[in-house]
Amino acid sequence: MHAELAIELVRAGDGSVVARGALAVAPFWCRWDGATLWFVGSAATPVGEDDITVDLRVGPGVHAAVRSVAAMVVYAARGAGTSMTTRLHVAPGASLDWRPEPVIVTARARHRSLLLADVASGGALVADELVVLGRSDEVAGAFTATTDLRIDGQPVSLTSFDTALPGWSGPGGTDAAKVVGTRVLVGAGPEGGRAEAGAVALCPEGGGALATALAPDPDQVRASLDRILPRSVRTPVPLSTATVPVPVRAPVPIGGG
Repeated sequence: MHAELAIELVRAGDGSVVARGALAVAPFWCRWDGATLWFVGSAATPVGEDDITVDLRVGPGVHAAVRSVAAMVVYAARGAGTSMTTRLHVAPGASLDWRPEPVIVTARARHRSLLLADVASGGALVADELVVLGRSDEVAGAFTATTDLRIDGQPVSLTSFDTALPGWSGPGGTDAAKVVGTRVLVGAGPEGGRAEAGAVALCPEGGGALATALAPDPDQVRASLDRILPRSVRTPVPLSTATVPVPVRAPVPIGGG
């Protein structure tokens, strides 16, 4: 299945914010309540060779949040595997708080994920991506995640995570952590966060900030991201003071068998 959702949030003549575009394209059904865009899964996906693209544009002066009602489970792949591309465009004077539920990578998955965030000068973005590496007592399948941050269309940083790399789950990778969380932050405030074990924050020269945290469960990852790179700030802990991941050896059961 190939699916593409293209949605734009813009101000109407009466000052309200309206959603335009494809709000109901399988495998998603979306609802805009005036402040939050909700994603609801209408089918089991990604599976097989599903290729899904979400393109969200937040217009000038619009302040919006995005949430999903449930985690997205990456099922068994075939052929070239599954992929999901998410493009976030934030206009000047606009802000977007992107925090969907986690992605759960099952054992037979073979999935590629791309988050491309392009923020205009004067715009603000908080984008969280949480990945659960396997269900209970399950080793995650092949999973590649890439985060591409741009400001005013210019590349700022390009980071990736790949379970196909040798030693990805060892001390130089996730160190057996069950959950990996990434936060992208642009244009939100003046203060900095703090470093802690199992998490690291980076401040690219071109602007914005990124943080990665490891933990046994999603709640701990979110709490770690909030401490090292609070959602209300712009600048993270300097790289020189950040702490590299430490062993996480007691994964909490997540999902079904």
